[in-house]
Amino acid sequence: MKLLQFGYSLIELMIVIAIVGIISAIAYPSYQSYTCDTYRGQAVADLKVCGLALERYYSNGFTYVGAAINGTASSLCSNRSPTDGGLKFNVTLITATANDFEIRAVPVGNSCDVNSTITLTADGTLGEL
Repeated sequence: MKLLQFGYSLIELMIVIAIVGIISAIAYPSYQSYTCDTYRGQAVADLKVCGLALERYYSNGFTYVGAAINGTASSLCSNRSPTDGGLKFNVTLITATANDFEIRAVPVGNSCDVNSTITLTADGTLGEL
């Protein structure tokens, strides 16, 4: 008489769990890095949108003085990045003179361990502080 065996042994299940654990230990930091790069890219895009709004403001009065970035109805663009969802960067207008401006995106808290502030000036120069 032949005995039929169904299922897996405890050793086989433990090996599978160990393999899944190793793969997830490698994949999770890579995923975190990917999301941090995405948030930084979104902040750069939001800075450029604000820069374009400031250029439109300049074309109406030939000055950047009086422009506002504060998230209200009278502002040119949002003061947060991303505009929807969890806040990762605060966008602020640092200086606005007659012929020049500087916008900064400052990381909020220690999200993604990003410690660099991104800047955009009127001549289109992106920089990090």
